[in-house]
Amino acid sequence: MLKLMYITNSPEVALIAEKYGIDRIWIDLETLGKEKRQNGMNTVKSNHTISDIKKIAPLLKKSDMLVRINPINKDSKKEINDVIAAGAQLVMLPMWKSVDDVETFLSYVNHRVKTILLLETKEAVDCLDDVLKLKGIDEIHIGLNDLHLSYGLTFMFELLSNGVVENICNKIKKANIPYGIGGIAKLGYGDLPAEKVIIEHYRLGSTRAILSRSFCNTALITDINEIEQTFKDNMKHLREYEEKVSKMSDKEINKNTKEVKQIVNNIVNKKNTIINKEKMDVLKEKCGDSFYVLDTKQFRSNFIELKSAIEKYYPKFNIAYSYKTNYIPKLCRIINELNGYAEVVSEMELQLALKVGVEPNRIIWNGPIKNSDYLSEYACKGVTVNIDNYEEAILLDNISKKSSKKINVGIRCNFDVDDGVISRFGLDTNSEDFSKVLSIINNNKKLYLINLQCHFAKRQLDYWPNRAKKMIELIEKLKVIPERIDLGGGLYGNMDNRLKEQFSSAIPSYQEYALSFAPILHDFFEKKGVYPELIIEPGSALVGDSMKFVCTVNNIKNIRGKYFASVTGSQKNISMTGVNPPIDIIKYNNDSKEYKDLDIVGYTCIEGDVLFKNYSGKLSVGDVIVISNCGSYSIVMKPPFILPNFYIVEMSNNEIEIIKNKESFDYIFETYNF
Repeated sequence: MLKLMYITNSPEVALIAEKYGIDRIWIDLETLGKEKRQNGMNTVKSNHTISDIKKIAPLLKKSDMLVRINPINKDSKKEINDVIAAGAQLVMLPMWKSVDDVETFLSYVNHRVKTILLLETKEAVDCLDDVLKLKGIDEIHIGLNDLHLSYGLTFMFELLSNGVVENICNKIKKANIPYGIGGIAKLGYGDLPAEKVIIEHYRLGSTRAILSRSFCNTALITDINEIEQTFKDNMKHLREYEEKVSKMSDKEINKNTKEVKQIVNNIVNKKNTIINKEKMDVLKEKCGDSFYVLDTKQFRSNFIELKSAIEKYYPKFNIAYSYKTNYIPKLCRIINELNGYAEVVSEMELQLALKVGVEPNRIIWNGPIKNSDYLSEYACKGVTVNIDNYEEAILLDNISKKSSKKINVGIRCNFDVDDGVISRFGLDTNSEDFSKVLSIINNNKKLYLINLQCHFAKRQLDYWPNRAKKMIELIEKLKVIPERIDLGGGLYGNMDNRLKEQFSSAIPSYQEYALSFAPILHDFFEKKGVYPELIIEPGSALVGDSMKFVCTVNNIKNIRGKYFASVTGSQKNISMTGVNPPIDIIKYNNDSKEYKDLDIVGYTCIEGDVLFKNYSGKLSVGDVIVISNCGSYSIVMKPPFILPNFYIVEMSNNEIEIIKNKESFDYIFETYNF
């Protein structure tokens, strides 16, 4: 059974909670930074004091007194001494972000009472491995509310569905420290029903939970007898349900996990990505008839979900985002905030990475051609240069001889993965050029082989195990294990079902990709006793579903029995060929007609400028078409052909943020000499 915690500073309520089996009475002293973090959110912000501990602690016979203090600050030592003196039996540290925070907390408590770390920042997740090596941690609780805010997500239970919580639990479990996850509502309540959350607790090995406000909301229920009856009934139902869950089969539990993911996705989509007419009115007033809508929360969620999926099988893992796929600066900055790498293939992208704050040692420079001046400057600043050809190796060799700096290099490795394609990128690992490049690196102490990389374009799942196996074969042959193993990009991402259905084969999930190659590498390096950092370089898999393109129907005409609807956009705006993109129509004209096999075509003078073939349904002039899954290559490959490109905006609570301004005549022609 779960150990349950209930927040109250009422002695009467505390005794009722204890009577009906609540394990911990929680006094909440945290105030520092909480109002700013949770501004506008419907969360509990307590006004408890140390005197509340003194009043309640002596009354408790079975329940423990738990006190959440403030984050580490200049007064923490005194606060901890005061709460222990007042009767706290467990002290909880919130909002810690470093090993130093935890060490300071543990030293102040000094084994006098039990300690609980409330893990609720992405910085805490990043340093968790080192924190778990410390002595004196009695428990850890994963705080979903502030943690999802720290990651910039929409809904706190995304952390359950995207694998972040599961990876955290696995690490804590390995350290043999008891842990809990977030809170649970009254059965039958919650956006994600409490019943489903409880099953996830059991699946993930959680043994503690906070009872949310809905369990017994004393702000609404003031009669003490009604409060007691509420606790009695709700605890009875909860414990009976837990008994049922404890007997569930693996099949039933796994079914629940899939349902949780679907419910969470539906909630997030409803909050983030649905553009109704009211929102569209606001957008059109600002941006006109055509524009892009960016969804950075979806982008963040994709990064976190993909990283979590692979970390489950290979913990020392990271993502290098492919800038060429969509180099909107805000997206690049998010990758850096999430501690990902920047994968660039041009000097322009390299400069962008530096502009948004990426440290040179977090930049991986791929591509078949690199400007020698930039190469000389940035290789000496710590950028990892993945060598694509023999001439590049010669150039780097010469650069290193003129510099006192160590230069980090990788080799782009080209081998057969049975995909039927002879890729033009990198060096054939069986070629003389590959041997010569390796010799140059080995004979130059200033060139440090930090990385072996490969990249293949086909996204099907079948070829990913071959990437891992061929990389292992190469490592065995070279008898060297570099700091990083980079398997490149080429993955499908999350996409609308209307798009998925048009592919001849199933679209793999992040989890399926992870399972196809990560265990192979894990098992190999486990035997070697060393784990290099594993990297992949996704682009479309992260950004594809993070952008929509909006355009307006300008005219509809019939030519020899075929209907065409011309819109204020182009196929060049969506960078999608061979499939019909997912579209939604927002009606702006009551005079709609029913059409069959109508083509939605662009504003250009190219016959092949078709955005959607054979549309069937109602449509009229003035209607707005919202096209999804437009994040991949649409921005970076849109030329100023006939019309410059449009606004990029993000909308949150009807507030519009301009991500990129609409391009103008001056912007397009300023480099010309008139």
